[in-house]
Amino acid sequence: MASNLGNKVTEAWFNKSPWLWCLLPLSFLFFIISTARRWFYRRGWRESVPSKIPVVVVGNITVGGSGKSPLVTYLVQSLRQMGYQPGVVSRGYGAQAELSEPVLLSRESLPSEVGDEPLMLKLRLDCPVVVCRDRASAVARLAQEGCDIAIADDGLQHYRMQRDIEICVFDAKRLWGNGMLLPAGPLRESLSRLKSVDFVVMNGELRAPIGETATYNMRLTLDQPVNLNTGERCHFSDLQSGAKTLYAVAGIGNPQRFFSALEEQGLRIETRAFDDHHQFTREDFATAEHGIVLMTEKDAVKCRDLGLQNAYSVPVTASLRPDLAEQIRKCLIDSGRLRKMAETNI
Repeated sequence: MASNLGNKVTEAWFNKSPWLWCLLPLSFLFFIISTARRWFYRRGWRESVPSKIPVVVVGNITVGGSGKSPLVTYLVQSLRQMGYQPGVVSRGYGAQAELSEPVLLSRESLPSEVGDEPLMLKLRLDCPVVVCRDRASAVARLAQEGCDIAIADDGLQHYRMQRDIEICVFDAKRLWGNGMLLPAGPLRESLSRLKSVDFVVMNGELRAPIGETATYNMRLTLDQPVNLNTGERCHFSDLQSGAKTLYAVAGIGNPQRFFSALEEQGLRIETRAFDDHHQFTREDFATAEHGIVLMTEKDAVKCRDLGLQNAYSVPVTASLRPDLAEQIRKCLIDSGRLRKMAETNI
C-alpha cells in the first residue's frame, strides 16, 4: 500500500525535479500535436458538435487532482436551487472499457463499468449523469432526459464538444508545477490557454488573478464521516477518541491534500496513497483490518462491496467566493442560452 510510480512522477513535476529536463524533446512533440489538434477544430477542419442546451466545462490544464468534482457538485446544487435541471457528463475515467455509446447512470451502476467519479457524483447528487467517450453525445442524452444545462466534469481539451463556458481549476498550492508540458511537466496545454477560458478557480488560498481572467477562490470543507456499511455519520473527535489506529487511504490525483485536510481536523493518521482510479481489493486493506479506515467519496464507491469493517467515507463541500454559480447564470441568460427564472435562492 505504498505510493506507486504514477504518484512519484507527479511529485517530481510539482517539486520541479531537474531530471525532468531530459524529457523536453518529448514535451515539444506533445506541444506540436496538441496545438495542431486545437487549431484544426478552430479552423473547422474537425467537427465540433453544438448542443441544444448550454454546456459548462469544469476542467484543468494540469494532470493530477485539482478539485474538479467538488466544484461540479457545487454548481449542480446551486443551479438546482435556482430552479434549473442540470445534469453531468463525463468520459468515465476509471471504467475498464471505453464507453462508445452514452450510458445513463443509476445508483446501482458499477464503478468498473462507468467510472468512479461519475458514480460518486450520481450517488451524491442524484441528478442525471451520462458517461461516454464522445462527450457531445453525452450532452445530447442529457437533453433527452429533460436537463436544461450540462456540467462537463473534465473535458477542457475535448474540443468536439462545443461549450458555452469554460472553467479551469487549479490547486492553489501546486499551481502548474514546473510549468512544462507533458511528459516533462504536468501541463496538458500551455499556460496561454488561460487567456481563452472564462473563469479560473483556485482550490485553496486565493492568489493574484491570472491575467485578466476572473479568478475565484474555492474552499473545501470536510463533512462528517459516513460509515460504508451502516450509512451512519459520526464526528471526527469520536474516531480519534478510541484506541484504534486511523488509516487514511486515497487513490486520487492529489492524495496529500486529503491527508492534510484530515490532519487539520486534529487526527493522527497513517497514510496509504494509491494511483488515481485505483481498483481496490480487500487485500489493499489487510494491514488496516483492526483499525479505522478513512477514504474519499471517490474511493468509497469502489469499496462498497468489499465488506470492510470500520471504514468511513469523508465527503467534502465546496464554497466559492464570490458566487460563481450566479455569475454563470447571468452569462448564460445574457447570451440567450438559458431561460430566466422568476426567483433565485441559492
